[in-house]
Amino acid sequence: MKLYEINNSISELLSQLEPDPETGEVAGDIDSVVEQLNALEMQKSSVLEYLAKVVLDTRAGVTALKDEEKRLKERRQALERKDERLMAILDRECAGQKTDCGVATVCYRKTSRLEVDDSHRAVDWLISNGHVNCYRVPDIEISKAEVKKLVQTGAEVPGVSLVQDMSCSLR
Repeated sequence: MKLYEINNSISELLSQLEPDPETGEVAGDIDSVVEQLNALEMQKSSVLEYLAKVVLDTRAGVTALKDEEKRLKERRQALERKDERLMAILDRECAGQKTDCGVATVCYRKTSRLEVDDSHRAVDWLISNGHVNCYRVPDIEISKAEVKKLVQTGAEVPGVSLVQDMSCSLR
């Protein structure tokens, strides 16, 4: 029996124990109703015990998954650090030259990134020239992607510079 069915049965049995408003007598066998109520309470108790066990099992599963996530995250971060170190060695040894290593090729491509030297000057200029998509409010913060696009179109934004760099990749 499901929990809601048990609760409904208990409610029906309790309504049988209510006295008749006119006579004040309880219709039916009180002992039988009490016996049925006790049986339903036992069923309800076992269902609640089962639900409690399921909750405890679920919590244990959540804890185990969190521990596994933490372990996997640490493992991923260690592999990422190893990758960065090994790529730095390849970059240093290839010295900016495309190099075929047999199983892979070390390639280089030009990249650019925006460096903000003086954010207050840059924000003042952006506000006064109507470039509202290049910064965020309430804590004014420069949107580097938008300002980079603006600088690449030829605008000279004070307080920022476009830095040309080389990016090493392995294919």
